[in-house]
Amino acid sequence: MVLFFVALTFSVTAQTKKVEIPPKPIFKGKDGKLAYTPDAQGNRIIDFSYAGYMAGEQAIPNAIIKAKVPLITGDATNHIQSALDYVSNLPMGKDGIRGAVLLEKGVYKVSGILKIKASGVILRGSGMGANGTLIQASGLDRLGVIRILGTADKREETQIAITDDYVPVNAMKFSVANANNLKVGDNISIHRPSIKNWIEILKTTEFGGGESALGWKPGTRDLHWDRKIIGIAGNDITIDAPITTALDNKYGGGTITNYQWNGRINQVGVENLKIQSDYHQENLKDEYHRWTAISLENVQDAWVRQVVFEHFAGSAVSILESAKRVTVEDCKSLAPISEIGGERRNTFFTTGQQTLFQRIYAEYGMHDFAIGFCAAGPNAFVQCQSYLPFSFSGAIDSWASGILFDIVNVDGHALSFMNRGQDGQGAGWAAANSVFWQCSAARVDNYQPPTAQNWAFGTWAQFAGDGYWDMSNEQIQPRSLYYAQLKDRIGNDADTRNIVLPVETEASSSPPVDVAQKLT
Repeated sequence: MVLFFVALTFSVTAQTKKVEIPPKPIFKGKDGKLAYTPDAQGNRIIDFSYAGYMAGEQAIPNAIIKAKVPLITGDATNHIQSALDYVSNLPMGKDGIRGAVLLEKGVYKVSGILKIKASGVILRGSGMGANGTLIQASGLDRLGVIRILGTADKREETQIAITDDYVPVNAMKFSVANANNLKVGDNISIHRPSIKNWIEILKTTEFGGGESALGWKPGTRDLHWDRKIIGIAGNDITIDAPITTALDNKYGGGTITNYQWNGRINQVGVENLKIQSDYHQENLKDEYHRWTAISLENVQDAWVRQVVFEHFAGSAVSILESAKRVTVEDCKSLAPISEIGGERRNTFFTTGQQTLFQRIYAEYGMHDFAIGFCAAGPNAFVQCQSYLPFSFSGAIDSWASGILFDIVNVDGHALSFMNRGQDGQGAGWAAANSVFWQCSAARVDNYQPPTAQNWAFGTWAQFAGDGYWDMSNEQIQPRSLYYAQLKDRIGNDADTRNIVLPVETEASSSPPVDVAQKLT
């Protein structure tokens, strides 16, 4: 009898004992803002809201028109370039802007390359539609059409060691050996080395067959974050945007370097027009024509908005490693013309950092929304749609960290954060500390690399990978992670730029009861 009572008590206690559910990595806090659960080392989901023009803190300005280029018969390259050069020599306003060059409605034939080489200069059309401004780019070479480019005259000073044993993902504070020669407002480069034992942990020294030619070598996958010092307390430094991969003394730690970059330009953009590449009409795989429509290098706080691209073989927009805080928004890429293969149709592409692509449409590309080699991040794609691409969107080369795909749909192919192995000339682990948020695709690849993590929330797809998954095949709130994080950081000012468009669905995807009965 006593034994039965003890056994019964134990059974009831065991049944009523609460099962502790581990906290989720991101959730809504009591104050209504997003809250985050770090891991044992302090790593957490990144604040992606620092991506974009002026780190998301200001709207893109509307520049005053300072020059107009009339329509002419024949090649307009020199006429447009002369207007850009004229505005480049005007005095700069308090807002850092000199003015806009306006192109009229109609067709401008361009056989050369247009260059924006000074801060505060904007090239503006009179509409991106059928009755707007068309730049028709001719020529048989694989040239670009518009280059926004500063001067590569960056000068770095002496390296200073970071002394923390571990600086976690999303950190904006760390300690250095000696901050005496540093001051608030200094621009710094934060360097994370890629040393032998880290590469071995990732198992990227070779990718099979006993051949190591494509394997990662020490020093070939370093990360460099471009940041500004916003606070100094003793030897403790605060920076203006988070890091996206941890700095661990076991894997080489990190250093900072003060730099001067007088030739980098800012407050520049292209807007409200259409750019079209000529091609041999009889050859839909022609490659002897314009390759990239707009490229940005040695630049910060720049934009491309309301631009339609047609027939480009390489990229509609290519943001290079030397660019930061760039917004590309409300753009379309249509009917690309090229072979289907490597280094082609990387339609909206970045190797920069703090870049934002939002409300973008692309069709028949390869990697329509792509992040390249060791892109330091954070970088974000918000409400973008890829229609019938020939390959996946996502991280396409080695160790891009701090990527957000937020309300991104790939119709007919995959979204991918994974180990690409020897593909892409030994890309190996392509994404780290990156997030899929409310995305849909034919397949979502979400794998966890050693020493890092990747997360997927509210994804709709066939699933693959051992990364963190939550609420798959569910609608989640907030609808946009980027804009929720931005509002948490800057307040209600974010609402004026939070333009997340409604997405129409077919009746068969979420029908009301009466429609469902007719469909079954």
